Amino acid sequence: MWKHQKMNEEIIAKLKEILGEHYPNYIIIVLDEEGEVQSDYTTVSVARMLLREASLDFRDDNIDIVWDEEEDEEYG
Repeated sequence: MWKHQKMNEEIIAKLKEILGEHYPNYIIIVLDEEGEVQSDYTTVSVARMLLREASLDFRDDNIDIVWDEEEDEEYG
């Protein structure tokens, strides 16, 4: 049986309150236990712009990812 759990509304309200105090525009993205991506945002256009800008940052050749192999071994 498929069960889709929505993001906890109480937690989302707290996050929105905190983010709203400091930033006029934001997007909240989570990956739940079932592997479903869920999101909440100020507006669709803001969400699209933020995702587009973030994707450009991740494509940047100047980004170096440093893996902590010791930490990985603890969870492996």
